[in-house]
Amino acid sequence: MARGLGRNAVRQLLGLSVWEIELAATTGLLRHLPDRTFDPVSVRAAEADIEHFRRLLAAERRCTITEASARLGVSADRFKRITAAAGLAPVATEEIRKYGQTLTVRYYRAADVDALADHVHADAELRAAARAVSRSEAARKAVQTRKLNLARAVAARAEIETIKPTLNADHVRVLLWTTALMVAADVWPGPLRPLRRMADPRVPPLTEILRDARLSRTELEVMLAELAPRSVEFVRLLVSPRDGERELGVPIEMIPAELPQFGGHLLAPLLHEAVSSPPPWLLRARAEVELQRAVHAEERRAVEEASQRRRAERAAVDQAARVASRLSDESVAEMFGIPADVIRQLRPTSGRWAADHVAGLLRKTPPWLRDESAARAEADRRRHRAERKAARRLSWRGLWAEALGVPLDRIPDSAGRPTRAAIEAVRREPPRWARETPPG
Repeated sequence: MARGLGRNAVRQLLGLSVWEIELAATTGLLRHLPDRTFDPVSVRAAEADIEHFRRLLAAERRCTITEASARLGVSADRFKRITAAAGLAPVATEEIRKYGQTLTVRYYRAADVDALADHVHADAELRAAARAVSRSEAARKAVQTRKLNLARAVAARAEIETIKPTLNADHVRVLLWTTALMVAADVWPGPLRPLRRMADPRVPPLTEILRDARLSRTELEVMLAELAPRSVEFVRLLVSPRDGERELGVPIEMIPAELPQFGGHLLAPLLHEAVSSPPPWLLRARAEVELQRAVHAEERRAVEEASQRRRAERAAVDQAARVASRLSDESVAEMFGIPADVIRQLRPTSGRWAADHVAGLLRKTPPWLRDESAARAEADRRRHRAERKAARRLSWRGLWAEALGVPLDRIPDSAGRPTRAAIEAVRREPPRWARETPPG
């Protein structure tokens, strides 16, 4: 059996890189022997016609989607659509970890990618045809839209001629049309600028009619100039809702809709006339307001009285609860059947027997309250613990006194454990009991 060739020998004979040799072996252009060396026959055959071998190797090259789309001159998304339509599957798939995510990389044969050129051309022609159809459809729709807009403009102009106010029209109609013209033309003369802050629901429909009519800005300004002098006079007569409520004595919501107003603003002559000679609606509204005030005052008084009663009742209950929440040692001893002198030694940290605490002990009795012997043992344990704690505190105080050179009686019981760090901290910033000089 002939001896195989190593990878370096194959590189020298064929002039290939490492990855090209691996690709040739993977695709069968070069055969591997069982010992992972290369078959000399396949290597000699490749050497004999190296150009043909290189063409075959180039056809087997692995291309990612980015490389394949660049090879065909299309975008990556378009390449994906073409491969899906052509049914081209990748020859290899690899998962890599990048940017904190697991990405799937698909590889395609270069020859298979080049074979998609006809599909790319067909796809380009189909897209061009689709764009042409879309443009034709858009042009047709544009023509229809222009016809509809023209018909709407003609109808709107006819409606404007029918409903636009004359100079002798009532105040509110003139103000509504003036405001609609200013909105449509986006022109706000100084004397009429207050109308911009007065929102009236009747203005937007008029503005839509003016816009549907497709009037030029010059036409809108001419119409506005005709109404502007009268509108300036009427603007000066408008009274704000707050001032109108104050003069009428009723909320603006109670003013009937038939009373002329613009954006909640009333006209001064009509307002003064209503105040000097109150009409029936104003008298009824004032009576209703007074009735509501009386009702609200009575409700507030009832609420305040109820609140005071609740506060008094709560105070009485709290006082009774405080009195009833404390139980004597004798009462607790009787409940648990334990002598009172033992119960006295088992008091909680608060020093008193709260009713809620005793109720909890009755519901779930601890082992040390189940009989006298257990209670005495618990009392002894607590006494011994207190004695150990006092002895430990006394020992700590002695160590503090020795470390700081301070009399023992000046060391408070609250002094903590005299660790090295604690002693150094007290020496740096001594508390008052370590700073004071003993008397005498």
